[in-house]
Amino acid sequence: MNFEQIYYANSQHKEQFLALLNQKQSNESGYYAAYYILTSTKEIWLATKKHTTLETINFSKILEQGFANNHKALILLAQHLFMASTSFDLDHALGSWDQFSYSVALQAIKLRWSLSRESMEGFLE
Repeated sequence: MNFEQIYYANSQHKEQFLALLNQKQSNESGYYAAYYILTSTKEIWLATKKHTTLETINFSKILEQGFANNHKALILLAQHLFMASTSFDLDHALGSWDQFSYSVALQAIKLRWSLSRESMEGFLE
């Protein structure tokens, strides 16, 4: 997958996301989708980076913090894409997202799907 050509919220989002990918060096779709969301805004990244490492993402610590509804819905989606949690409510998320949040969510889902497919294709060959 060419990570240079996907949607990014801004240049800082792209820089932070690609920096994490270069450190992770794997094809773990759940991590990548979560990293993508967690680096999407300055506010989310500043609040979550201390609970995010290359080995784990501590969503329980992240979610203890107060977030605006649209950001909380994005973080819950990140958790769902990362570990298939049942905390994510699509109807609630759609009601809270603006165009920006929706675009980030859609790209994160595309990342998870595309990387999962690439992983399975390599496994089946």
